[in-house]
Amino acid sequence: MAQKFDYPKNESEFRNILDDMYQNVRDCIANGESPKIKGLIEIMSSETAILTAIHKLKSNHGSETPGTDGQRMRDILESDYEQVIAGVQGAFRNYNPHPIRRTYIPKLNKPGEKRPLGIPAIVDRIVQECVRSVIEPILEAQFFSHSYGFRPMRDAHMALQRVTDIVHYTGYHWIIEGDISKFFDEVNHTKLIKKLWHLGIRDRRVLVIINKMLKAGIMDELEVNPLGTQQGGIISPLLANAYLDTLDQWIVREWEEKKTQKTYADKFSARKMLQRRSNLKPAYLIRYADDWVLVTQTKSNAEKWKRRISKYLETNLKLRLSAEKTLITNVRKKPIRFLGFTYKVTKGKARKGFIARTRPNPQRLKDKVEEIRKDIRNLRKLSPRQSRLIEELIHQINVINSKIRGVIQYYEAATWVNMVLSKEADRLRYTAYKALKRFGGTWTPANELSNLHSVHSNYTTAVPAIVYRGLKIGITSFAFCKWRMTYPKMQNETPYSKEGREIYRQRTGKKRLLARADDLLTLSFSQAILWKEKDSKRNFEYYLNRPYAFNRDRGKCRVCQEPVQHDVNIHHIQPHLPLEFVNRVANLATLHKACHDMIHDGRDYEDLLSKMRKRILRFREKLST
Repeated sequence: MAQKFDYPKNESEFRNILDDMYQNVRDCIANGESPKIKGLIEIMSSETAILTAIHKLKSNHGSETPGTDGQRMRDILESDYEQVIAGVQGAFRNYNPHPIRRTYIPKLNKPGEKRPLGIPAIVDRIVQECVRSVIEPILEAQFFSHSYGFRPMRDAHMALQRVTDIVHYTGYHWIIEGDISKFFDEVNHTKLIKKLWHLGIRDRRVLVIINKMLKAGIMDELEVNPLGTQQGGIISPLLANAYLDTLDQWIVREWEEKKTQKTYADKFSARKMLQRRSNLKPAYLIRYADDWVLVTQTKSNAEKWKRRISKYLETNLKLRLSAEKTLITNVRKKPIRFLGFTYKVTKGKARKGFIARTRPNPQRLKDKVEEIRKDIRNLRKLSPRQSRLIEELIHQINVINSKIRGVIQYYEAATWVNMVLSKEADRLRYTAYKALKRFGGTWTPANELSNLHSVHSNYTTAVPAIVYRGLKIGITSFAFCKWRMTYPKMQNETPYSKEGREIYRQRTGKKRLLARADDLLTLSFSQAILWKEKDSKRNFEYYLNRPYAFNRDRGKCRVCQEPVQHDVNIHHIQPHLPLEFVNRVANLATLHKACHDMIHDGRDYEDLLSKMRKRILRFREKLST
């Protein structure tokens, strides 16, 4: 029987529905049943799902990049609330996507080659995010345990650690480096839709929408796209994982999850007996999107697996394995390249006599370093006549530091990260010194700097820095890095269960954001709507951010510090800011209606508690700034 779920009235209910979907699918699998989930379109097109989708998309790096309709996310945020909701819900009822706008970006490690990116219209991005958010828990509950790419609470470091664990525990050292030729361009739409149906998406209306998303035309190129998924589309990574899950499950059934007539105490015992009593070829797959490696015991087995996978992809998924780029490597003699790292094993004190040696991929690291070096050199172009020269200089230093720390944090999973990055550090430090010298920059011990204190306080190495208002602001160093151990992925860590979220919190220290207080704020929504004709500030962004301001304030009035129940007012702290900034969460404050009135009525209130009076006066000061 197909499972249906109730229409979500607020974000808390929406989250519970996603959790229930995940658990429902897990229960079906445990009972040997096929999941069947219907009634999905009502959840996706609910006001709650749309608000959640827009809130997530507005913080994306490309949210202000217009699609073929010319609209940006800022245009949505500054529009009328009801019109935005009605527009997205109307798109669900009769979905006809706009053509995508195609642009090209350089491929990493492949000079001269470019990767096509598809940029959907804003309303199509919102619809895609609504669809993605609802079908993801259904698919996540069934995906292969060791696919790591573009999945929640998973990353490239975990994939690399899985390779290390397999090589360490098995002693296998022959690895296939898989390369699927033009994967995103050759995904077969019919097979993908059938796969989603098989995975439990039994709402035909949703499958029709997804099919239309896949076939969206390309501006000035195609009216209908016959093959492939949009690289750059919100839903594309999830659909790509669903498509390649067929490959994952086939390889897993051939070894890791091979069914046996006899029941064994654990998987290790079962594999040990299979190796002794069968002609099966051991295979451990680790996949990150369309990048994958397969670990096996001999060169002969690797060659056989390569041929089998090539045939399987062509027959079952209409994909081609690149014979030239799919390499077979003995990692005891030569490194493989995987996810921006090189991986090799050398003799050492370990279970099988070999230990892992991982480094940043030299070419990819070189490209990143050259990009940062160019940014540092561009500091010299800042004009001394610029009115806010120092402020702009500090901003650019912060951008450069962010890129340097980003490279460090990505490669800190490599065992030789410090050795490799330290070689780049000296050249960049000198480039940075020459750039800052014309602004009075000097060599300054890192632990004396005012910026990036959590990092710089641990080092005394001198870096170039300037002084601004008594603060020492410096350009950080690649040498300020250490190897950070990555632990194997715990498979019950997931955003769709209470247990999984707790594991994530313990691993990262990050707490889940509170659900929007939709119900409570709905009580004051009608009154707020009445003001919209009188106040242009009360646009979509205002209504979107009110609940997040309420959560930030912990549901308490910012004047009297008492909990707010049914008379919620959300106050603009600086109402004269430009429309782009006036409705940001930082400019909104939760108040009781009575406290809100006291801020605006101009009375003295000498009889109030001194702390309350001070808060009222501070809010009044901000009204005119």
